[in-house]
Order: sequence, then C-alpha cells, then structure tokens
Amino acid sequence: MDPIHDQLLIHSFGGKDIRIAFDGRTQLLPETAHAHLTAVPTGSVVSVDTVIDGGKLFARSVRTGPSNTAELDGQVLRYDAAKSQLTLRDPISPEGISLHIAPSATVVNQGQPVSPQILSTGMLVRVWLSPTENAANKVEILAERGNSFTFEGRVVAVDLRSGVVALSNNSDQSVRELAIGSLDASTRALLREGANVNIQAEFDGDRYNVRTVTLAASNP
Repeated sequence: MDPIHDQLLIHSFGGKDIRIAFDGRTQLLPETAHAHLTAVPTGSVVSVDTVIDGGKLFARSVRTGPSNTAELDGQVLRYDAAKSQLTLRDPISPEGISLHIAPSATVVNQGQPVSPQILSTGMLVRVWLSPTENAANKVEILAERGNSFTFEGRVVAVDLRSGVVALSNNSDQSVRELAIGSLDASTRALLREGANVNIQAEFDGDRYNVRTVTLAASNP
C-alpha cells in the first residue's frame, strides 16, 4: 500500500500485479468495524470494486477478509468438466483466470445445490477459494441469461453518453453498473445523482439492462 501516491498494489488471482488508485471517495468495507484504508496491511486478502477514472483504474470500494479464504466475482468463460477447471473473466484482469474446482466444492444456484455441470459461458458467479491452493470450495451462480433482478440503492453517477448508471446497491453494498439505453427520457430523468431508487433489470449474458425505475420512499 502506497499512501503517498494513493495506490494499492495487489497480486491478482490471474498471477499479475495490478496498481489501483484510491482517494477519499473510496469506501472501506472491513472485516473489523474500525479499520481504516491506510491500515490495510501487506498480505491482506481484499476484494476491490473498480472503475476507470481519468484513464486510471480507481477503487470505489475495498473489502477486506480473512487471509485463509478469498472471494472472487467474475463471468464464466468456460468450464472443463473433465478437468474440473473453471475459467473466469475478472473485472480487473484482461486475461482469464483459471481455477480448479475442488472435489468437495459446492455449487449453488438460487440457494439450491446443483451439479457443476450447470456452469456455462456467460454466467456471473461468486467463488470462494483458498488463495494458497488456487482451488474453489464454493461457487454461487449470481446471474444467467434472462434472469430478472431487483436493485435498490443510491444513484452514484449517470453517464448518458455510455448509457450506464452506477448504483450503490443496498443489499450487498456493491456498486453496480446498469445499462439504461432502452429507457425513455422521462424514466431516465428519475436517475439523478443521489436519488434513492428501485430498479428492475434483466441480465442478457453481458450486462444488466434496466427495464423499470421507481423512486424509493426514502427520497426527501
């Protein structure tokens, strides 16, 4: 960690070192209640929610966790059942990350255990793994093509040129980027920075497409 240049240097599960900028806007979601970003020690296992800001990779949030396990979100590029090998596209790594699925690993879809054979290209998954062994012991399927989702939270930013809204999602404390290109002008007008909204979206295998937007009761 480099507090002078406001950078995190992390060793990703893809095997490469990545520099990520941070500043006062970066949220720390610590394992312990009173940790500070400047106190994240070398060797900590972290999950970083990033965005491109001014041409640099910027940390919106940094989540710390226990060093004996790690959590990784990504999109399935392929699953080789014969080798129990799962390859993911990680948001901060341009190359695919290959993980071994441990024989004792559980795969969960909508709260129900399923066979690893169900894993297919395009799915969004969350993986729990041992950093030392690079082996997954649990895989949760978060989304697959055609699934509908409800998001509720505060609008962080709206990029009309790119057709994307960034939402701080209440349920998992993550920042979600949702596509708004199909919305009419009156619906897009509800997406003001700082507004609290309820959003219905559909996953198309690549991104979440917003279908409806309503203002939450918590708005002033």
